[in-house]
Amino acid sequence: MKRTHLAALILIASSVASAHNVWIRPSSTQLSGEKDYVTIDNGASDFPFDVNHRGRPAENLHAYAPDGKEIEKENLMAGKLRTSYDAKLTQQGTHRFTDELHFIQFNYDDGGKSVRWRGSPEKYQKENPMADKKREKYKQLTLNTETFVTLGEPTAEVLKPAAKGLDLEYLTHPNELYAGETAKFRAVYDGKPLANARVRLAKDGMRYRTHDFIELKSDADGLITIDWPGAGMYWLSVEHEVPSDIVKDAPHALEYDAGLEVLPL
Repeated sequence: MKRTHLAALILIASSVASAHNVWIRPSSTQLSGEKDYVTIDNGASDFPFDVNHRGRPAENLHAYAPDGKEIEKENLMAGKLRTSYDAKLTQQGTHRFTDELHFIQFNYDDGGKSVRWRGSPEKYQKENPMADKKREKYKQLTLNTETFVTLGEPTAEVLKPAAKGLDLEYLTHPNELYAGETAKFRAVYDGKPLANARVRLAKDGMRYRTHDFIELKSDADGLITIDWPGAGMYWLSVEHEVPSDIVKDAPHALEYDAGLEVLPL
């Protein structure tokens, strides 16, 4: 299988993101002891991990212990540029932190002016909004953003990919990533390997560098293989598009994003 060496990529990375990218950044990804705290920052910006555009809706954010039970979000702060909270980790193992977004959007004509409506799929199906107006440019979007933090030894319970939708199978544990080593992931859709999926990778501090997003593709078996060139915080994004199962003849864009820390050996 062919490896992707980030330091020697021939693919040209785009200098500006096409849309604001959603990210989650933990204060630490590996902790020890019987219990500890982690601070989770959530935001959306042109360059992942930059705090310069918008915080995330608090109701979209969730934290899960290794046994799958939800953890309380303490000291929640929903700011203009960033949403943050603390989570107390009391179980040994790997914890999962998520930002889940699902919506339908379309444009409609309002007295000659094009206006955008956006709401949840449930709201759209229940209310059928603006049905008396000309509606166009429909789009359904599902966006799942995650990061992981391990207290003690890594565990795998929270890493199991979902049976429905777009997800990432962690063949290499997300809290065991080291500079100079190889990590393997698999893009999956509805539980099956997803070939030729669009993959974007970015390292923290993009605004200080000339080259930004690195464009990749999953292989025929859905595999994404990366040799990390250096330590730091990385943003990994996988994208896929299928027909909407809610709006006829509309696309359903799915995106999975992960905040991953690569540590020095």
